[in-house]
Amino acid sequence: MTDKVALIVGAGGVLGRALCGEFAAAGYQVIGVRRSLPEDEAAGPRMIACDLWNPLATFRKLHALAAESGGIDVAVCNAAHLVVAPFAELALEDFDESWRVSFGSAFACARAVLPGMVERGRGALLVSGATGSLRGTARFSAFAAAKFALRGLTQSLAREYHAAGVHVAHVVIDGVLRGSASEQRFARSTQPCIEPRDAASIYRQLAEQRPSAWTHEIDLRPRGERF
Repeated sequence: MTDKVALIVGAGGVLGRALCGEFAAAGYQVIGVRRSLPEDEAAGPRMIACDLWNPLATFRKLHALAAESGGIDVAVCNAAHLVVAPFAELALEDFDESWRVSFGSAFACARAVLPGMVERGRGALLVSGATGSLRGTARFSAFAAAKFALRGLTQSLAREYHAAGVHVAHVVIDGVLRGSASEQRFARSTQPCIEPRDAASIYRQLAEQRPSAWTHEIDLRPRGERF
């Protein structure tokens, strides 16, 4: 067991739950943050409800959690809001919502945890990207716009904070996660999918990389996925 604390922002989906389980199994004290708590919440990592659509409210909640826990060792920004529609059917609010959840929650998380990491001279901030972080696709313009911005933020933070001992990395999820809503939505049940537990193990490996060989971006896809 360790006394390290892992904060998972966006802990409600299949990857979020796998991340909580991965870090808990490795001995971390895990705090999961999600938009709402399930009614049948089972025993496991501590879960906190937070309005991840509101960057200011998210910052306040995460800042309080960081102070309460004595500092965050690993923070994972995993919240996202998927909008799929032709551009002509999208409103400005669709772009704003995607930006607030994907980019805004990560901005709030970074502002809440980075000062403590810098003070201690160590820590890891890991950010979940997507295929849309690298290229826009028809009907995914709102999602891609937010993910492009998130990748830019992550790259900037990696360059700004690595000399202070803080490892910032961007994980491109280039595929559909097994058991996710997207698997059903895009009828991917018979095609290759990313196993959430396998992806989560990569996040933990990133968090525990030695500083002489840090990875700042990595892409994950299942065997057989075109790229």
